[in-house]
Amino acid sequence: MAMSKLLLLALILAAPGLAAQQIPAETSAYRPYKASLGILANPRVIGLQVEARLLRHFGVRAAGLQVFDANQRQNEFSAGGLGLLTFYIPLKNQRLEPVLGLGGVYSLYHWDVGHHRGNLHDVNLGGGAGLNLRFSNNFRAGFNVLAANGFRADYVEGAMRVVGRRLLIMPALSLDVLL
Repeated sequence: MAMSKLLLLALILAAPGLAAQQIPAETSAYRPYKASLGILANPRVIGLQVEARLLRHFGVRAAGLQVFDANQRQNEFSAGGLGLLTFYIPLKNQRLEPVLGLGGVYSLYHWDVGHHRGNLHDVNLGGGAGLNLRFSNNFRAGFNVLAANGFRADYVEGAMRVVGRRLLIMPALSLDVLL
């Protein structure tokens, strides 16, 4: 009788260990993607972005942006573009994709004061960092912070001119379809 109690106790203690060993480990391995297409937005900016993965952890990203500024006059607008070389920091958790980028930023400001109008162009250095969260093989969302050596413009002698530089910091959310 004591032997059967010891055998029963040993089975009860061993059962959770046996059951845990039989359950396969859940993996969240996502297939690699070669390109993505998505939107990039914050309350003042909306844009379209594309990315191409050149290597496993390196790629290029380009975005075209429309800027909405309450301080602009009627018939004035701002737009821009960026091209970044990107590095995806590898993690064991494949749901998370931290990214760093460095590249160029193009800015266009169309000004109009009625009798004088024109375009102000600027090309400069920019970069950023972000964190993407993969929801599936085909979709991810992310939070990015982009930084650029931007410009301040003002009317000088009847035309719009760059009158100074300033650091622009732009947080943005992104939604991407992975191709």
